[in-house]
Amino acid sequence: MEDLKQAYESLGLPETATKEELENRYYLLMRRARSQKMRENPDSAAETAVDIDKISEAYRFIRDYEENQAKAEFTAQEYGKFKGMAEKAQKWDHFFHYYKFHLLIGIVVLVAIGFGIKAYVDHREEQERLAKLPPIDLSVMFYGEYYYGEGFGSDTDPLGEAILSQFPDWKRVKADLNYVPSEIRSSQDTALLEKSVIILIDNKSDLFLVDKANFEKLAAQDFFLPLDTYAGAGAGELPKAGDPRALSMKTEDGDAEHVYGIDLSNTPLGRQLGVNGSKEFIAGIKVTAARPEQATKFILHYLNEAK
Repeated sequence: MEDLKQAYESLGLPETATKEELENRYYLLMRRARSQKMRENPDSAAETAVDIDKISEAYRFIRDYEENQAKAEFTAQEYGKFKGMAEKAQKWDHFFHYYKFHLLIGIVVLVAIGFGIKAYVDHREEQERLAKLPPIDLSVMFYGEYYYGEGFGSDTDPLGEAILSQFPDWKRVKADLNYVPSEIRSSQDTALLEKSVIILIDNKSDLFLVDKANFEKLAAQDFFLPLDTYAGAGAGELPKAGDPRALSMKTEDGDAEHVYGIDLSNTPLGRQLGVNGSKEFIAGIKVTAARPEQATKFILHYLNEAK
């Protein structure tokens, strides 16, 4: 088929025919062709034979022409403003249309890689910084309904410095604080409580300062060192069973009570270190503490401060 005019003539239609007229004429000719084919001896004088190949070619030619015209009009409307760059703009538009999800995934992957690299670099820098610091003399965890600084997540390095100032012969104290709500009042409290449980799994603090409720929970689980059987430096100076400052408990698997905590609530500890919230400060040495002697020294220091 050479041109549009010839295609319309093959179908017996004027060039002004609508799309609906084109479809109706094509299907009419196709039905006529099938009808003629079913007859064994068609009367060619009464009815002109329909050339299926010719009308199909003409129909496809007209449809392709109309489709190309529609694309050209759309391109002119959407990309005409780009003038000489219209073709390139169209290609970019198609590219982003068909590959937008690939691009989004690629961007997410790149961002993840970027964050991963930054986290790795930050970790290496932090490790290098810590390597230059003196060895830790004592690590302390405030675990309970305590506040420090401006609220949750505050920097606790100043807390460590405040403790260090009480012990001139020490070089470094690592201090942490984990807020544990005494009651669940909101979804935030639930999240904080779950976080506090997770923190205990990997925490390696030597000394824990807790409120009474958390002391009873942890002591019952053999979390603290039994101080009445501890024989390290300064152990003989610690309050014994019967002293109101010595808190005894029976663990879940134990048969007898032991002293697991020393009550420092009546000492200047909280005020001196700037720790607010609960007024209960019970000191317990973690059963796996790497520096129980220094933890004992801390306890004795504040017991003496109360005298």
